[in-house]
Amino acid sequence: MNKHKLSKSPVSENSGRSTVTEERYYVQRITEQVFVIRERASDDKRPGPADHIVKSFDTRHDAYTHLDLLNEKQRKLDVEKQEG
Repeated sequence: MNKHKLSKSPVSENSGRSTVTEERYYVQRITEQVFVIRERASDDKRPGPADHIVKSFDTRHDAYTHLDLLNEKQRKLDVEKQEG
């Protein structure tokens, strides 16, 4: 079972695309078989059209597995930055 919360992206409300809205990186579903990881660019932490596409996947599982690794690495970097 996937532990990520999905919500509609304000960028793609009419397209049926889904995003994860809690972390720096999130998964966006483009089609039934295409998922991309995007990095939030906006200061308000909401998905937006300027968000950089980091990588694409053809399975949801692979996208979310990679997403977890990216967000974990980013959390560690953020902690190191705060401590240093």
